[in-house]
Amino acid sequence: MKRFMVLALASASFAALATSVTAQPAAAPAAAPADDVMLGEIVVTARRRSESLQQVPQSVTAVTADTLQKLNIQDFDDISSVTPGLSLSTGNNGYATAASTRGVSFQQETSASPTVAFYLNDAPVETPVLFQSMFDVGQVEVLRGPQGTVRGISSPSGAITLTTRRPDLSEYGGFVNATVTDLQSRNLQAAVNVPIIKDILGLRLAGVIDQNDFDGVRSVNNPLRPKAETNAIRASLAYEPSDAFNAYVSYMHLDRELQSYAQVAGAGQGYNGPVIEASDRLAVNDELSHIKNHVDVVTAQIDSRIWGQHLSYVGSYAFQKLNVRENVDRGNLIPNYEVFNLTYVPQERTTHEIRLASDPAPGRFLDYTVGAFYSWTATDVDAPQPRLLPGFFNPFAPDPAVINTRFQTTTGIISPSRLEETSFFGSLTAHFGEDTELTFGGRQIISRVVRTTNVALLPGGFSIAPPSALPFGGTCGPLPSTYPGLCDAPVPFTPLLSQARRTIDRPFIYNVSLSHRFSPDLLVYANHGTAWRFGPQVVGITNGADASGQIDPVLSSLSQMPNETSRSYEVGLKSTLLDGRMRFNVALFRQTFRNLFIRTEPVRYISIAGGRTDPNALFNFTTAVPATIEGFDIDTAFQITSNWNVTAALSYADGRINNGAVPCNGPIPTGQRIAICTTNASTSRDPLWNGTITSEYSHNVREGMEGFVRGLFQYYPENSRRSAAQVINPYSLLNLYAGLRSEDGAWEVAVFAKNAFKTDEVTSLDINPYGVSGSTLPFTTNYFGATYTPRREVGVNVRYAFGSR
Repeated sequence: MKRFMVLALASASFAALATSVTAQPAAAPAAAPADDVMLGEIVVTARRRSESLQQVPQSVTAVTADTLQKLNIQDFDDISSVTPGLSLSTGNNGYATAASTRGVSFQQETSASPTVAFYLNDAPVETPVLFQSMFDVGQVEVLRGPQGTVRGISSPSGAITLTTRRPDLSEYGGFVNATVTDLQSRNLQAAVNVPIIKDILGLRLAGVIDQNDFDGVRSVNNPLRPKAETNAIRASLAYEPSDAFNAYVSYMHLDRELQSYAQVAGAGQGYNGPVIEASDRLAVNDELSHIKNHVDVVTAQIDSRIWGQHLSYVGSYAFQKLNVRENVDRGNLIPNYEVFNLTYVPQERTTHEIRLASDPAPGRFLDYTVGAFYSWTATDVDAPQPRLLPGFFNPFAPDPAVINTRFQTTTGIISPSRLEETSFFGSLTAHFGEDTELTFGGRQIISRVVRTTNVALLPGGFSIAPPSALPFGGTCGPLPSTYPGLCDAPVPFTPLLSQARRTIDRPFIYNVSLSHRFSPDLLVYANHGTAWRFGPQVVGITNGADASGQIDPVLSSLSQMPNETSRSYEVGLKSTLLDGRMRFNVALFRQTFRNLFIRTEPVRYISIAGGRTDPNALFNFTTAVPATIEGFDIDTAFQITSNWNVTAALSYADGRINNGAVPCNGPIPTGQRIAICTTNASTSRDPLWNGTITSEYSHNVREGMEGFVRGLFQYYPENSRRSAAQVINPYSLLNLYAGLRSEDGAWEVAVFAKNAFKTDEVTSLDINPYGVSGSTLPFTTNYFGATYTPRREVGVNVRYAFGSR
């Protein structure tokens, strides 16, 4: 860590020195560089107002609409390819969406709120709204570090904002963009812009049809191919009767359907499939998992200016339905028979924010912002999970080909929740001259959470020896017997848990920022901020009463997490060099967590449910631990000539648990049902650092037409944090693009190759082999969950635009 910090500080010092030298008056004035040899200005809204990226005192990465088009970035999770340190994932099931950055890996299965918040047109939204095929996007901004004092909700690691294209009020226009590839991917996007009342009222309609084979993983036991299909349409209306008032409303309807397999690697057991390498991209499922997602979302923004004040409103309403039929027999433990988790999650969410702020003006000493925010979310989870009980397999001659489906049950889980948040926020910015700013912002949060959890065993049956549970003197009495010496015992409807929890929390979070411009080309800043997340409730731990009527307090504590708090410190500089041709930005940070939520690998514990004890139950526990993360971010860009540019970025983050107590697979102490160990493990599954380089060179081939070549290079070093059983080798990915376009940008034809050199590396491999919860086979499937680098993909992109586009 020290070595990297020294390198970062040295680079920062060099940039500061170079900037100061550049700023010195020359003996003779030099001619100003041509505009096309300067870097274009990037405008961001990280602080909820439009300003240059180089004037924002925090670490921000902006991915413009131009970048999205040039690099053929069509899926939201591909944003990470141009944002080092950011990991975006939909999981191997396609719906466990998660974003991780600043050295903390977020896992949706913890049931906690995300460490990275998501916004659509400045309104907070749930992850499934954005983790889709993107279309008609204006800009994506990745804000690092604690967020929540100037926008919607508190998040410890950062925020990602996606802004859609607004209608042009003065000119008709639109575009059509089509992409096809050799991996059966087809993507068609289109938009049309109509000024209904010139310069006052405008409408924009946009849509996408996206079809592909997801990750391309095929099954050795099923000829059907995986597939993903997204269909969406968006209608946006803008109204601007004067310079002092404007309103923007957008509605999007989206349907996504996914059918996929779970990729595996391993030797198998012979009966359940062949030897499979991760590079084979194969599964052994007999049937596909099937996920359907339906989303409707409305966002509204109103801005008005009066008497030098800025009054604004941002609101949203979203409704989504998630239907999941997930195949959990990923290792084909039971050939020709599938076990599915069925999940239905409807969710409704509405948010409202109103704020009043002064319009910055030269010479003013104080600027202010005050406002209020309200959010209400209703989520209903219905998730029945199958359990295979003793007798499902023949206990005398275990044979996965011979099963008795009567000996199973279902754990019914119904868990509605209502989350309501009201907060009041404000900030003051003091201007000490034209070059120094001191800002303090705070938010008082009132969080109300109501969670109801009902867990029960649904009717079923199991096979059991009579002396242990039946009052018939060692015989089965009236009960039938399938196996010699064993009785077929019924499992009646058995309530396991009925719990309602109401909590009200009133945390206060704040941010302090000090910045100074040493010159128009050099900004130095320091930030300190805090964040808060409410403690999640964990469902699925079977902690029933034992013979003495007692439950395990340790397991009980793992069912409800305490609230999480964190503090972050960041210093950085932003510099522009070589007369505007080069940008160099660096930020160093340190963040400490109290009760960071992490999820363990499967841990064995003693479960008691309905009077039945299972000494070998497995569960991925969520727990809360202290942790510290340190790192830095570097972002550079260089306009070498008028037609050749290069950008490069690097992110480093080292996060460690500080002697945290976590469930583990060690010896279980007498009187307990689970072992607890102390750990200093990493807080992230991603490598310590990674970097990207992008470049484009263009050249006129005839009047009005130019040719171009582009490249996107990503590098990932060796990673031992993904799995304790395997070190992930270093690897790199290179995407290449070439084509022709008109000088005015009206059309473009490009061919591309993603992962052009076909890099083949394992990116993750599970520690434990796949099985099925509740099974009693004396051996495992000997297949492990695996992921691999993206496949090489070759394609053609054609774009035509007209008018305002």
